[in-house]
Amino acid sequence: MKVFYLKIVFVFLLIQCKKEEKVLLPEKKITDTYFNQQVTDSYRYMENLSDTTVLNWYKKQTLLTNSKIQKISNRKKLIKLQEELEKKDSNSISLFKITNNNTYFYLKNDNNKIQLYYKKGLEGKAQLLLKPEDIDNYTINYISPSWNGNKIAISITKNDLEIGKIIVLDVLKKERYKETLVNCWPSTLGGIRWLPDNSGFTYEFIPEINKSAKNYLLNTRTLLHKLGQNQSKDKVIFSKENNPEIAFKSEYFPEVSFKNENSKYMFSSVMGVIDYGDFYYAKINEIYAKKITWKPLFKIKDLVKDFYIDGDDIIFLTAKNAKNFKLCKTSLLNPNFKNPEILVAEDSLSVITDFTLTKQGIYFVKTKNGVKAKLFLLNKLNQITKIQLPKESGYITVSSKSSNYSDLWVKTEGWVFENKYYYYNYKSKEFIEQALLSKPENKILQHTIIEEKEIISYDGVKVPLSIIYKKGTKLDGCNRLFIHAYGSFGISLNPSVDNYLLNWINEGGIYAIAHVRGGGEKGNDWYQGGFKKTKPNSWKDLISCTEYLIKNKYTSPKRTVVSSGSGGGIVVGRAITERPDLFAVALVRVGIFNTLRSEFAPNGKNLSEEFGSVKDSLEYKYLYEMDAYQHLKKGVKYPAIYLTGGMNDSRVVVWQPAKFAAKMQQYTASNKPVFLSIDFKGGHGFDASIDKKNIEMANLLSFALWQTGHPDFQI
Repeated sequence: MKVFYLKIVFVFLLIQCKKEEKVLLPEKKITDTYFNQQVTDSYRYMENLSDTTVLNWYKKQTLLTNSKIQKISNRKKLIKLQEELEKKDSNSISLFKITNNNTYFYLKNDNNKIQLYYKKGLEGKAQLLLKPEDIDNYTINYISPSWNGNKIAISITKNDLEIGKIIVLDVLKKERYKETLVNCWPSTLGGIRWLPDNSGFTYEFIPEINKSAKNYLLNTRTLLHKLGQNQSKDKVIFSKENNPEIAFKSEYFPEVSFKNENSKYMFSSVMGVIDYGDFYYAKINEIYAKKITWKPLFKIKDLVKDFYIDGDDIIFLTAKNAKNFKLCKTSLLNPNFKNPEILVAEDSLSVITDFTLTKQGIYFVKTKNGVKAKLFLLNKLNQITKIQLPKESGYITVSSKSSNYSDLWVKTEGWVFENKYYYYNYKSKEFIEQALLSKPENKILQHTIIEEKEIISYDGVKVPLSIIYKKGTKLDGCNRLFIHAYGSFGISLNPSVDNYLLNWINEGGIYAIAHVRGGGEKGNDWYQGGFKKTKPNSWKDLISCTEYLIKNKYTSPKRTVVSSGSGGGIVVGRAITERPDLFAVALVRVGIFNTLRSEFAPNGKNLSEEFGSVKDSLEYKYLYEMDAYQHLKKGVKYPAIYLTGGMNDSRVVVWQPAKFAAKMQQYTASNKPVFLSIDFKGGHGFDASIDKKNIEMANLLSFALWQTGHPDFQI
């Protein structure tokens, strides 16, 4: 009798636990009609972030997620490992800028505190300019020194908001100017561009930064700020209102920039979230004119991705009639973008991914499949020479002062070696490692195998796939696989050492990156191959790569984890709704899932440039097809899910992952957990504290290890 009673108590407690782990939101169906097609939305009410029922559900979901995750054995081991990695990396440098008088400015991680330093030349003595305590513990997320290095403009933000303030320091006096500029986002919107005479700079001002306001992030203006004056006196020099003669959409971002300190010209642009825009130019002496006369330079259809000025010539990188890009030149006084002089022709196998000008000529980078990079020099005699790097690299970026100097800096990265910075001495042909800026090799990634493959996708197209694992790993189908994909905005997943790779490899897993269409790994056509109408290629490429890895015994469906974030939520969301049988776990940070509603989010008009608008009959169909939320079906056995969101997120509104989680909890038949964690003081994650990032990463990875059956990570 006693045993029977204990069994009853146990069953009761088990039922109570199950109830506590599932706090379901009720469906409240509404129906929209788009071009004679009806679409039901069960959780539209969750878009009201003032609804206390919804907010309380967010809190309960987060509490339940955290309480469960904290019970996973060895989760703290991952946090400790990451803290040790951060400790070894405690002197890491970021956002370094070098002025033309060789003054180095950079951010340094001093025991998890990001502080601003500068030094005169690489061998000079490092001097602390700004620490968090000086600015009420704000985070520095962008810096821009003046051309002569005597002043520096600094963007600061709090609570991962990204949008923040600009302050200015006098470097020589180590004093702060009295003015503080608000409603600024230079880390994303064009930066801070100093006038050639160092007397001030241009920047973007956002009139409305309240995410609940109708005009949030709309009608941005470029202002001219003179040092020492109040922001209220800053002059509007480029905006929709100020320049009615130029075609502006309210969601577009205007920008006015100066290419070098000796330039006779200034440039303005009108751009959305994609890489191309309409550009104009004017003489620099018009900056203080009542009305600047902007002359057309090139249009969005010219597909110019980047350009530099060399005297009266413009050197530019374009994808027009060159899917892998070509380097061209035309006169700024009489520009001809239809038939420019071709300096470096398109390569059929590799993409020109970066270039810069020096006194010796044009240094440029060619990258194959986004993972194999090489450096070249086009000299003044129009001869191309390959520059031999100290080691093979997956990703290379180059920077210089201008065409008046010989100085060249090269940054290299790979999947299993940390980024290295070099100064290139043209005369001696020697690469001098900048120890201040380079990171030490990581022992975790020693003795690894890197396989770069091209997988045949569903339609016969070859998709690059990077696979990384420890030597000695048996390909017997029993390994845990962590596969990552993105496929939006033409962004390439370039080789670099990230925390997920380090920790996953350390636990004996296989790490893979599917370079799906919609990214930029294989040029502009690759981006267009996963854009709006062709967006299904993105998740179908991911599915094909996963099928290849399973077929060839790298892993099995019950051991496969798929991951992404932000715009990559579309790729992961549709992969698991189309082929739920392939994946055991899906991890998505601040992801987009409900594309039919994305343009109605605070940042929606910008997102519609990339994904489409429901106001267009064709784009509506594209959006519906890529909408993972709408493709969830009742009774399907979906993978275990872990989603995150940030209440301060300026890019992806928090209800995007939340609606998907609520519907998934109602519809899935797998009995696998669907976790949602909302950071009520966080945003998109770029400016989150190091400690917060470490904990989030440990939570996601320990969840993945738990759900794929790792014996050391169980509850």
